[in-house]
Amino acid sequence: MPETVSAMEELARNVVRKRAEHHLSQAALADRADVARATVCKIESGDGNVTVQSLERIARVLGCRLDELFAPRCVVADDAELERRANAPDSDFVDARALLAAIDEANKGRYSRAGRKRSPVGR
Repeated sequence: MPETVSAMEELARNVVRKRAEHHLSQAALADRADVARATVCKIESGDGNVTVQSLERIARVLGCRLDELFAPRCVVADDAELERRANAPDSDFVDARALLAAIDEANKGRYSRAGRKRSPVGR
């Protein structure tokens, strides 16, 4: 049976993908969306709550609807396009796959199957 991905995990993955597609740093996205950089960082790490207003601003900058940020497997570009962008001279483009792998590794074991944070042992 396939593992269920929480809404926060989908949101994190999709924001990372869409940000990479638009060649934006976290700071640039935050600045254009008029939100704190820490807000973008929390969204992308799947950590913390964020307001709908902040998500709407981010979606607007990323050129999508709010519901698209929660959609499973938001497609950004095919592999050839990702490779082309990553290898462009003076590119500040970061391969979204590498970012997603790092996020997945950082979040490993932090969430239960229900998508809730696990409480530390001993609490």
